[in-house]
Amino acid sequence: MRLFMNKQNPDIIRLTPEHLDELRATIDWQALFAGLGLRKAEGKSKPNDWWAYSPFHEEKTPSFHMGPGGIWFDFSIGEGGGALELVQKLQGGNCFEAGRFILEQGWAQASIELSQPVTKTRDSVRRSVTKSVTTCDKADAPVNEAIRQDLITMCGYHDVLAQRGISEATCDALGIGFLPQGRSPLKGRIVFQVADARVKNEEGGMQRVILSHLGRAVSDDAEPKYLFYPGFHKSAELYGQEILLLHEDAKEQMAQTGCIVLTEGPFDVAKAYQAGLRNVVGSFGAALSEQQAIKLKNMVGTLGADTILIAFDRDDAGREGAVKAELRLSQLGIKTRIFDWEASVGRSRKGSVYLPDEIGDLAEFSTEQITWLRGRGLL
Repeated sequence: MRLFMNKQNPDIIRLTPEHLDELRATIDWQALFAGLGLRKAEGKSKPNDWWAYSPFHEEKTPSFHMGPGGIWFDFSIGEGGGALELVQKLQGGNCFEAGRFILEQGWAQASIELSQPVTKTRDSVRRSVTKSVTTCDKADAPVNEAIRQDLITMCGYHDVLAQRGISEATCDALGIGFLPQGRSPLKGRIVFQVADARVKNEEGGMQRVILSHLGRAVSDDAEPKYLFYPGFHKSAELYGQEILLLHEDAKEQMAQTGCIVLTEGPFDVAKAYQAGLRNVVGSFGAALSEQQAIKLKNMVGTLGADTILIAFDRDDAGREGAVKAELRLSQLGIKTRIFDWEASVGRSRKGSVYLPDEIGDLAEFSTEQITWLRGRGLL
């Protein structure tokens, strides 16, 4: 990962947004809680659900709440956020300075060695931060724990979903909806529930659990297009992974087609689901992580498929990402195939038939087109 130097002080290594993502994913929220001097209200707190007296003013009744990932909300001031926002509010500065302070304290990890302090006053608390592990077979690899919060209960159907051909039934099945109000930073966005299948009893039974939520901007030109909750490690998960593990239809389709289809985004998976495809997952972008690749390897080895069909977007980023994903999966011994956007998909009286130029990703196909491609073994 490339490191950028601070222009004002070239001796100080500057954090990047990718480092902040790693920090959010590895935050030790209980150490953060204690290290910032928050006074825990023992009588009101529960495991993974802590209350404290507000650090922003004196109060007699605890109004500050924090849970896994360092997600907090202070009901006395009506504000909340993640670990970075809390440090910023307490100490000032920007998010990168807050991130560096958290790393110096050893409350999180990122793939950067902090050899220089931000300021001389922080030199006494400087610590060496080890590189975060991103492989699934390491004990200290970041793990997303199940959460109790279900934002979808506060969401409704939206015109954007209808325009994209995603029905209410598909939204109910995958956990998708528009969040119109509330305190969540995902307010005003299309919310996608990120889930997994986890063992629920000693007999090995599996159940669907919620890991996080992500919000997609209603408008395509809004920034950021996708907003993840702080603390969620997206490179450890695949969107729609629980479908492959829990649905019999998915197992049948993997056996019939011999493949798992890998796409970029949640809308791609949702549109495929709408068309009846159950063996499709998304990588949250055109970069397949090592953890995601290992997860796919485990799926191929246990769910009846032998090939990963990479159907990333038609743009340059998608093409480059597909090639890199193919290489990463091949190195793990997984058979792969890249969806060829420019290849002939059939013939008519006028000659070869090609995919329309205006279609740039799986979500832009109609359900009939997706079904047609599946019927011809192309998807």
